[in-house]
Parts: sequence; C-alpha cells; structure tokens
Amino acid sequence: MKHFPDPQPVTERLSRALRDLSAVERWAAHTGTGGPSDGGAPDGGGPVGGGPDGPVVDEGWQGLRFGVATESCDGMHEVVGITWSAPAGGGPCGEPAEADRVVLHSSVRALLDMAEHESGPAHTVVVLTARGPRVLSCRLGGTTVTVTGAGTD
Repeated sequence: MKHFPDPQPVTERLSRALRDLSAVERWAAHTGTGGPSDGGAPDGGGPVGGGPDGPVVDEGWQGLRFGVATESCDGMHEVVGITWSAPAGGGPCGEPAEADRVVLHSSVRALLDMAEHESGPAHTVVVLTARGPRVLSCRLGGTTVTVTGAGTD
C-alpha cells in the first residue's frame, strides 16, 4: 500500500512552490520555450471551459489549457497523461504538438521538484500563454492548491 505524506506539510510546500512560480517562468523564458507552438495565439478572449459559459480567465491566463497527470516515485516524476481543454467554441483538440509537450513536461516536473513532491499522483493544470507556461492549479494526492487571482478551474 502506498504511503502518502501528511497533507498539511504538502499543502504548505505546494503553496510555497506556486508562490515562487516566477522561477519556473524565468526558466522557460531563459530556455526559449514558451507559448504554444501555434505562436502563442490566445483563443481570442472570453471564457475557457467550465460551466455553461465557462469561467472568465483574465488576459494573463489566456491560451490553451492542459491537464497533466503525473506519478512520482522517489522524487522522479513521470508524466502519465495530458488532456487538452479546447477554447470556447473550438473543435476537437487532438494531441498537443511536441514543443508544447516538452514545455508541459518540464514546467510540471520543475513545480513538483519545487514542492518537494516525492511520491504519489499529481494533477497539474497548465495554461500555455503567449508569454509562456503558467500553472493554474496543482493537486497532490487529493490536496488542491490554486493560484490566487487566476481563473477558476
């Protein structure tokens, strides 16, 4: 049976990592990776996913939204799945481009390292904006932390 760490320290570490996400964003800018492979074109504004009209996402959060599922063991993070949320009114999404996959893998692994997540499942929502990847929320084994001021998930 898998042992999951006490949720309180996990929540504190994840909150600290999310507050320090500028380090991940600086890393993405430094490596030349950034927005989606379609040139970072946002969906033209408006809501993304969610209820009947979807939640309103501020301008800094517009872009393609991905859910990245990972499984960690001894501090090694394996991406086990990526889901893609279509912008409102968009058609089927298909698979993300290879460049987008690289950015998603790297951003999520960096966040999990910063949060000192050693073992167990995680689910991270990442928006690929024109300015680079931005983590909207992360759930570690049942504990969810959402970035304050971001659109709802």
